[in-house]
Amino acid sequence: MGALDPETRRKLREMRVPELADAIEEVWADPGFANVAPMERLSAAVDRAWDVMRSANVERLITRAHLRERQADIGRVVYEGRPLDRDKVLELGTCGFMEYHRDVILEGFTGTGKTWLACALARQACRHGYNAMYVRMPDLFLAREEWLSSGRSESKFLRKYSNFGMLVLDEWLIDPLTPEQTRFVFELVERRYDRGSNVFCTQYPFAEWHQRLGGGAHADAIMDRIAHNSISIDMGTRNMREVTSTVAS
Repeated sequence: MGALDPETRRKLREMRVPELADAIEEVWADPGFANVAPMERLSAAVDRAWDVMRSANVERLITRAHLRERQADIGRVVYEGRPLDRDKVLELGTCGFMEYHRDVILEGFTGTGKTWLACALARQACRHGYNAMYVRMPDLFLAREEWLSSGRSESKFLRKYSNFGMLVLDEWLIDPLTPEQTRFVFELVERRYDRGSNVFCTQYPFAEWHQRLGGGAHADAIMDRIAHNSISIDMGTRNMREVTSTVAS
């Protein structure tokens, strides 16, 4: 057997598995499989096709996540001069916390690499088959305003952001929220609670969140849903932009 007959290839394409058709032809044309039993060859072809399809799916998920740091990788985290716990970061990279819908808080000064690490975690989520999304809080509020001004309902907007396995919220509470924004954030956090994981990138310690959320019942409810379900990472004070700039020069 060399090339598949046209009819078989057509059927495989209609079944939306052209990768399997390619893999079967590759395996049967590979001299290394000349003395391998047909069922073992077929198994090898399926493995090849699965790898190709999985890689393509991961790339689609990463593209759709709109990561600000698309090349961020958990294996390239810099630990020197930072308070990061290597074992803790690598454990987060397994995405085990997502099985329990836990959140991650990345706290540190500006330039400490919060966005980079958050995007690295989102890439890991995509590699594990989760859909992820990166968004800056100012952009999220702007997108909501534009959505509502077009006559669409807030419920549908919330549903859109509630369905991601991981939602990275960058520049979390960079500006104190208005009562309306706090109410919206409560609805978002509530809908995602026990359904997905959030990654909060913030310059402010958790103790200051309540005030920046405007206080009151909605702030209480938001804090309660995050406080008992999150993993905190201290990003420290080292400015990684300066480090990167020095290395590049």
